[in-house]
Amino acid sequence: MKGFCSELACLLESEAFQCFLNSDKIKLAQVNALTSLLIKNNIDFDSIFTSKTRRTPATLTITVVVNECTRISRTFTFSCCD
Repeated sequence: MKGFCSELACLLESEAFQCFLNSDKIKLAQVNALTSLLIKNNIDFDSIFTSKTRRTPATLTITVVVNECTRISRTFTFSCCD
């Protein structure tokens, strides 16, 4: 568990994860960086993409599983040019 905690701390300090926590919009390059970090650190996560319609923008919901009781979830919108 100690190794997992240090990996999680490193992830939380990363620029990609800070963007994840502090923004309502995210660029595709940031999604790719975050996905790579999560996979590299063997951290469970879910992502759900909903395509845009004439009325609603495209959204991406990413849920990071910290442990069986704790999850960090964010929903992002994509602008037309991202």
